[in-house]
Amino acid sequence: MINLFDYKDSNGYNVMQAWADNMPMQSRDRGKLDNRIDILERAEPNLLPPGLLHNVRGYKHIMHLVAKGKPVTLCPMLCRGVVDFQSEFTFLFGATEKDRKYLPRNAPEIADKNRDDLRLHTQCRCKHERFNKRP
Repeated sequence: MINLFDYKDSNGYNVMQAWADNMPMQSRDRGKLDNRIDILERAEPNLLPPGLLHNVRGYKHIMHLVAKGKPVTLCPMLCRGVVDFQSEFTFLFGATEKDRKYLPRNAPEIADKNRDDLRLHTQCRCKHERFNKRP
């Protein structure tokens, strides 16, 4: 089983929940996203389901999880670790994808900066919260 965390910014805000709260997601889209995250959480650390996570080009440690939604694809960005690289992932930044382009365009860069910050301040994270429990 994999442990999942959310990055908290310097103000203590859970960036993934803030992203989800500000996204015009239907409850069905939130459910799809939670379902994909549940699959990740239940996977064996060294045996992830094929196609679940995708590497982000140009960013060695950043991946995104894909949940097809309407009108955009939800692509929360995450990394392995940062405390235990074998059995945990940390969500770093919420992004979407439309026409094969990230929105915001600099999402991978932001996720990478958040990872760097997290490596220096491992306390800047919390257990991942499900998205469909939020209004």
